[in-house]
Amino acid sequence: MKVTDNNWNISKVEFCEEYPQLSSKLLDKTLGYLIQKENLIVFPDTLATSEGLFEDSKVIESMNDKVKTNNIVGFIGLEDEYLTIQSRFSKEDDFFLHYMLQKVLSINVINLPVNISFEEQLYNFIIYLFPRYLKLAFKKGVYKEYERFEYNDNRVRGNVNIVRHLKHNIPFTGNIAYSTRELTAQNNVMLLIRLTIEHLKSSKIGQKVLKSDAEVAGVINEIKRLTPEYNLKQRKKIIEYNQSNPVRHAYFQDYHKLQQLCLMILNKRKHTVGNKKSKVFGILIDIAWLWEEYLNTLLKDWFIHPENRKRSHKVFMFINQKHPLYPDFIGKENNVVLDAKYKKLEESRKGINREDLYQIITYLHILKSQKAGILYPSTNDTTYEIQGVLDGFGGEIFKQSLLIPQNSRTYSQFVEQMKDSEIIFLEQLGAEVR
Repeated sequence: MKVTDNNWNISKVEFCEEYPQLSSKLLDKTLGYLIQKENLIVFPDTLATSEGLFEDSKVIESMNDKVKTNNIVGFIGLEDEYLTIQSRFSKEDDFFLHYMLQKVLSINVINLPVNISFEEQLYNFIIYLFPRYLKLAFKKGVYKEYERFEYNDNRVRGNVNIVRHLKHNIPFTGNIAYSTRELTAQNNVMLLIRLTIEHLKSSKIGQKVLKSDAEVAGVINEIKRLTPEYNLKQRKKIIEYNQSNPVRHAYFQDYHKLQQLCLMILNKRKHTVGNKKSKVFGILIDIAWLWEEYLNTLLKDWFIHPENRKRSHKVFMFINQKHPLYPDFIGKENNVVLDAKYKKLEESRKGINREDLYQIITYLHILKSQKAGILYPSTNDTTYEIQGVLDGFGGEIFKQSLLIPQNSRTYSQFVEQMKDSEIIFLEQLGAEVR
């Protein structure tokens, strides 16, 4: 059964027959519940980053005799059941999702295999996320744990080990056998990260990902320096320790997410992060957020991109700086404001829906802009459409589509076609708003 995002027409009976175990775990369960109870990685890495996803959002929900999907795509598995939620722009291979992730994460992998298994698709997407999670974790500092170290020298600074001392230091030569408990970066979590890095070096996609930017390279060099005792022969021991001992300290929550990701990469086809194999595993992606961040890679030279999470470039509805708002894109000359919408606007006879229309009119009025528009993906063409000019204070309302290619045979062909679409998109938008 092919499942795509924002699909309201999936038979509930057929879905439950196709996925009997997954349906019982996923249907009508909130995202907050699934994150807490299952082995799922959600991207973006915190729901606070997403404007459209909340803890009470549902991946799949029932509506009478149907089930519906929302703005969530990804790969979900449980034992021998595998569910892929693709973008609605995909045919067989979800080139569009790959493309947006690579653009947002600054990764360049052109030669993607086609018609690959669920496991390989999940594996590739998890690899894409590794540099981001690695950098986020290291921004909190080096992760350290208390470890026991054994010494035999004349600088005693711990508990004397009588048995070991008698074994190694008779006749007495001046040394004392003792042990200490030290806070160190030479621990199983850091060794897991090192193990994952060395594992990724063995694949072409992994090599590309590890070279994605200078910051990643710097972090990798630091990890190598901090783990001099790394030994591939300890792989099983390191993995088993991390499966049984998740990072729990609240400050190092980003290390817990990185630990999860590393275990999924290293286990690959075993589908388990912890010791419980009966848990749902996989990755969920907020595709509406991804669409917005992808557009930012195209528009960053012309527009400011306010970020709710960082509280940057906010505007206020009232003059006393109350009720902050975060438009998706504000023109650097302040003459235009844009909102990214992952919606099927090309099929809408009435144009922009009321809620979205009122939202961009609010932005236009507060910023005293001349134009306000919606940016959306389309299977038809790339078009700039004027919806009308506002009465009263004036201001043009428009929508701008970006064509997503539908006839690509390979990923490299899709990339070239997307570049052509982007050129037309920027030419049309630039002619109207610059």
